[in-house]
Amino acid sequence: MYRLVYVSTASDRLDPPQIGSILDVSQSNNYERYITGFLAHNDRSFMQALEGDEQEVRDIYARILRDPRHSGIVQIVGEPVMSRAFPDWSMNYYRVDDRVGAASMVVRRDDPVDALLPSNMPRELLHLFAKFLHIR
Repeated sequence: MYRLVYVSTASDRLDPPQIGSILDVSQSNNYERYITGFLAHNDRSFMQALEGDEQEVRDIYARILRDPRHSGIVQIVGEPVMSRAFPDWSMNYYRVDDRVGAASMVVRRDDPVDALLPSNMPRELLHLFAKFLHIR
């Protein structure tokens, strides 16, 4: 089992319907490969965790590096792990929104992020995603 976490910046042309399409394709592809993970979107920045077979995760990351819809891709975690942090999510998604009254997959800037993430999530991942989702 391998986990990889990266951050990137979306291109100016990436809009919410395109993000939804990317998420749909990712969920389907990840489910078939037994890849799990989490995608967080904050303004134009993304943080994503992928976990599964090491070669599968590395192959997905190689495709991400070639994807022109984002840039400034930086891997911040790449490590073998004993268990999944997101065992039930082929790819869950949250985005930060300044508005009140958003959909269930949207977190407002002042919402407690830890309540939205798996309770048994490794603390270092919880810290990374909580910090990322609260960047202004």
